[in-house]
Amino acid sequence: MVSRPLWMQVVTGLAVIGVLIALTIANFRFAEQFPGGNDFLGRWMGARFWVRDGISPYDPQVGRASQQLIYGRAVDREAGEDIQDFLYPFPAMVFFAPFGALPYTLARAIWMTILEVSLPILALIGIALADWKPRRAVLVSLLFFSVFWYHGTRAVIVGQFAVIEALLMVGALLAIKRGSDPLAGILLGLSIAKPQMAVLFIPFVLLWAAWARRWSIVVWGVGTITGLLAVSVLLIPDWPVMWLRQLLEYPTYTNIGSPVEILADAFPSMSGVIAVAMGGALTLYLFWEWAKAAGKADRWFQWSAALTIVVTNLVAFRSATTNYVVLLPALCLIFSVLTDRWRAKGNVVVLLAMVALLFGLWGLFLTTIEGNVESPLMYLPVPILTLLGLWWARWWAIRAIRLSQ
Repeated sequence: MVSRPLWMQVVTGLAVIGVLIALTIANFRFAEQFPGGNDFLGRWMGARFWVRDGISPYDPQVGRASQQLIYGRAVDREAGEDIQDFLYPFPAMVFFAPFGALPYTLARAIWMTILEVSLPILALIGIALADWKPRRAVLVSLLFFSVFWYHGTRAVIVGQFAVIEALLMVGALLAIKRGSDPLAGILLGLSIAKPQMAVLFIPFVLLWAAWARRWSIVVWGVGTITGLLAVSVLLIPDWPVMWLRQLLEYPTYTNIGSPVEILADAFPSMSGVIAVAMGGALTLYLFWEWAKAAGKADRWFQWSAALTIVVTNLVAFRSATTNYVVLLPALCLIFSVLTDRWRAKGNVVVLLAMVALLFGLWGLFLTTIEGNVESPLMYLPVPILTLLGLWWARWWAIRAIRLSQ
């Protein structure tokens, strides 16, 4: 393989840096004109209090300071306003602490740039995980889609950490695929930063790695988690208790639960029972798929990992539409099967699917929004469609594996 001349590498590097600087400047101007980024603000404020003043990010004054920036007053709990607690486990400070030393508008602009760059990277990792070779038109469309579909754009605007969490999770999958087991374990361990997204993913990967006797993944994964927890407890010994208090208080000022709960609400008199039954059935089914994936090759493992991520988003006690950016690689897996099976027609179907999702989700949002609050309906289309798509793709994937053995 012929390497590019040094001067070309330098020019390319400078061009990339120039684009990132220009993007950050544009984001800074956006942040000045449109204050917000509330999902990032609470985490930035916690980091700022801890980095600058040595005050725990779980201290009540952190939330009060965020409320003053957003509302200019204390929150109205009856109106469902976010009290802006830190809410994340303290190991997540690895990602937020560097921003705590910066003014909020600048920190938000840089954060937005990181998220905007991360979304196309998520799509590219999804392509690699699926061993997909999309045509140029499909590739360009997918990269555009990754940023501008509803869940991606919303994540950028509100500054949601879910994009970084998604990168950690699918980055671990890519490292496993390429045999970089220590790196996979480290990324897996770091994904405890947003546990509601990785609560089923981490156990599945560790169990599969143990079944496959890839002990480096287990050792580095468990070691990273243990190290992060140990250091964090040394820094703030009581953070687990304070964090749990914030988690228990969170449902008192949030109205929307998991997609399973939203579906169950169609039957008000039995919603609780139906939600538990649906969630339990999906979880038991997932465990059955885990058992089937034991000892299987990469393609089966990747499909099972995608299923685990989808089911997590369906049954988690509290989900968010911004978390759905982690489903991009699952969509890539489905799209790859479409193009593998239907060739030229498959490419057309993939393009039409992206167009339908792009305009359909934005249309649903604009027609159902109530004030500045998104409708519970926004929680349903993508995880349900992705689950159905994975079920369809499973047959082709397993059939292909069996035929190749």
